[in-house]
Amino acid sequence: MSVTGDNLSAQAIWDQIAQQKKRAADEARAQEAAKRAERDLIRESFVTREVQPEAMDRIATVVRRAVENGEKQALVLQFPSEWLPDSGRSLTTHNPNWHEKLDGFPRRAYDFYTKELAQRGFQLKFEIIDWPGGMPGDVGWYLTWQHPEEG
Repeated sequence: MSVTGDNLSAQAIWDQIAQQKKRAADEARAQEAAKRAERDLIRESFVTREVQPEAMDRIATVVRRAVENGEKQALVLQFPSEWLPDSGRSLTTHNPNWHEKLDGFPRRAYDFYTKELAQRGFQLKFEIIDWPGGMPGDVGWYLTWQHPEEG
């Protein structure tokens, strides 16, 4: 209801303000629900994902670029810490058995590392790479290589 000369009153103004606030709140709730649904779909897609047959070639490309840039590590996987079973707590507490809590795609990716990359002399470094609002954000998995003489 809009305020007109026929209904001009403080109550009409309050009612209009209340309606505007309700519409804004309803819209904000709808947008948040849509965002949450999209995040849930992305997470489900991530969790059910398989390590692709071309993974080794993709990793080789990432590593080659890092080496060309003089780096000794390459980011090979990044995802929100909230997608881990413990929301990244085992990472932030430096639990040496952090990988035992993995499931879904992170478990398959870790198994791929163990089977294919560790035996080739690579190490896996993991860390929380951002802290929005002081809370753990994304997890970064880095493939590292260190020359034996650099010990």
